[in-house]
Amino acid sequence: MTKQATALSISRPAREWLHGSYKNQPPAQVLATFERACDLIAQRGEVVALVTAPVGDGPLNIVVDGTEGLFTGVKVGETATMDECWLRVGDLNVDLGNAPVWEPRPDWDALRVRHAAVASGLPMVRDLSLRHAPAESLTLLLDAYRLSGGAARHMFAAARKAAEILREGWRGQIEKLQEGTAQLAGLGGGLTPAGDDFLAGAMLWAWLAHPTPEPICRAVSEAAAPHTTTLSAAFLRAAARGECSARWHALLAGLCDAAEAKITAAVRDITRHGATSGADSLAGFLYFSQNR
Repeated sequence: MTKQATALSISRPAREWLHGSYKNQPPAQVLATFERACDLIAQRGEVVALVTAPVGDGPLNIVVDGTEGLFTGVKVGETATMDECWLRVGDLNVDLGNAPVWEPRPDWDALRVRHAAVASGLPMVRDLSLRHAPAESLTLLLDAYRLSGGAARHMFAAARKAAEILREGWRGQIEKLQEGTAQLAGLGGGLTPAGDDFLAGAMLWAWLAHPTPEPICRAVSEAAAPHTTTLSAAFLRAAARGECSARWHALLAGLCDAAEAKITAAVRDITRHGATSGADSLAGFLYFSQNR
């Protein structure tokens, strides 16, 4: 039975990809499916994700209406075809025609002007992160007095060592930047390993505070890509372009406004994303905000 869904929003990069792909490129394929997401990959490695409303807007996302089981039956490797108004994956047809375009890139120039206001709220973000993040996330790196036990101890030690090498690279040593990135990329399990999420958060901090964020972030994403998954590399490329999810947009807006309730809600939303993905990205953002 054919399923119908309507796109509620589409990220600007996803829209650009779709408009180019259906005319000039071979069809995409299904990379992975989950309860609330279906990831597609194009021939040149671009990734677009069909997601349900609870996942929300993100750099790769087409948000669709639909209930539980929307992606049931969609198989990995299956072809996705498209035209100007429709995306078809297996027995699922998605109407793209009236979807508003969502911009995943915050106004970094305006945020950099408000850097002092944003930075003044980071102690609160750190405290909230330590309170709400999963115990196994890299948030532990923000607190020198907490130690990990068991099998995770080695991963935390490796992450801390790599992060300090990366910090040296942040100061202009390109070899150190590549070395630290290579050690963090792919660290941990899952389609977006913890080390990758940490790098994504670090790049968002670079867009806010580094004097030359674009070349630094491009170097990080290029150094990370060979060491991680296809999906994670796509998220890293998005972060390198300064793109982030609606949860991050909400956090940055809350910090600019010194709005404690908004900051609290945004931190909770970020730390609840994935098993540890959101918390790990927040850890990377906060780790490099600390002056050492």
